[in-house]
Amino acid sequence: PNNKRKRVGKIKGKEKAHPYSRKARQISRAMNKESQIARSKEERVKVAMAHGQKQVWFRDRINEEDLLKQKSWTIEQLAKLVDEYLQRNDEEVEEIEAGRKGRALAPKDALFLQVVETEKKEAKLGGIEVPDLTSAFMVKTLRSWDGDVNSLSTIKLTNCKPSEQLQQKRRDVGTGALTKSAEEAIAQATGMVVG
Repeated sequence: PNNKRKRVGKIKGKEKAHPYSRKARQISRAMNKESQIARSKEERVKVAMAHGQKQVWFRDRINEEDLLKQKSWTIEQLAKLVDEYLQRNDEEVEEIEAGRKGRALAPKDALFLQVVETEKKEAKLGGIEVPDLTSAFMVKTLRSWDGDVNSLSTIKLTNCKPSEQLQQKRRDVGTGALTKSAEEAIAQATGMVVG
């Protein structure tokens, strides 16, 4: 029989169910399913909020008075914006590190430092996804974006590296091989040696 109810509210007689009955197992399955759905929804919202915060930062940055006239950015200018984005928390990091000399960090501060460090490592190794500001249409779309998380899919993203990585890549194009610093960075991040 099809007795797999997906929601606890749809199960009849749940108040009178014996703890070891089939109905109790049915209630347990439904409760587990509901909690699984709630966890996955919470995770999706958390990821969307993180992406939304990044897009809001870029939108606010390109809406500053000195940049309002600019219709699109070059790759070098976009890389400099990525540098600014990665350095946005440097003052807070310095305050945390200076204020806690000789004492253990609070869990909130330790998590913040870990997130900032991970973000910078990922940006150096593979780049980060940012709004595609090289397209005039995307710049216009981002400027008119109202901050709604549900409309994030209308903003096209591109993978961009910081400006020093971009300059290093241009120098390495002639040699065709990874430099020692790139090999060391990959080895440190992944625990594997390039070779």
